[in-house]
Amino acid sequence: MTDYFKYALGEIFLIVLGILIAFQINAWNEARKQRSEEIETLHNIRSEFLNVIKECEENNGFRKRIVSATNAFYQMIHNKDYNHSLGKLDSLMADLRLNPTYNNQDLTLNILFNSGKINIIQNDKIKQALLSWPKEMDDTKEDEVYASDILYNDLSPILRKYISLYESNKLINFRQFELFNYTTKTSFKSDYEGLLKSLEFEGILANRELHISITSVQTIALINKAKEIIQLIADELTSK
Repeated sequence: MTDYFKYALGEIFLIVLGILIAFQINAWNEARKQRSEEIETLHNIRSEFLNVIKECEENNGFRKRIVSATNAFYQMIHNKDYNHSLGKLDSLMADLRLNPTYNNQDLTLNILFNSGKINIIQNDKIKQALLSWPKEMDDTKEDEVYASDILYNDLSPILRKYISLYESNKLINFRQFELFNYTTKTSFKSDYEGLLKSLEFEGILANRELHISITSVQTIALINKAKEIIQLIADELTSK
């Protein structure tokens, strides 16, 4: 009876041991799958933030053109002896009316947040940086909205009173594309002299420059944040 009892205990022990080993193997496999998914996710996030930097730098390039055009019009307002051709004025007006905004879609981040899978990221520094990103992006987009409102609600109405936007549109160059290719000429003449005598125009320029400049500064902060996240991801991938 004693030998049988020992034999039964041995069988039970082997069965339990086998179950524990199977659980351990499953746990290892699951951890390996999660780590593989995490690495793939980190690579995707890194690619998205490289695109973020590219788009943000491009947008700030457009904003520099807006500010440069604004300063040129300031000089014309305050110096009545300016001497610019109509073509040059229309070109400056085309730059003044640029409206750079952030359009990149953070697909991987959105999936992580919406699915609750953000915890797949094991590195706490990366996770916290990603969690703070939407708030910083929203702050920048908020100022982009202000700048757009000034363009469409304040600047455009006064320009329509004095300027042939038809002619100015032909000079808008966006990402190496000519957006307008009119084959006919307008019969209307732009009255830049009247526009440059308008106190309202000067005030609108000042407001637009303010919000464009604020957005530029915030965009630089976004670029630096994106670079920081990319570096954290690179360090994490290198360490594993």
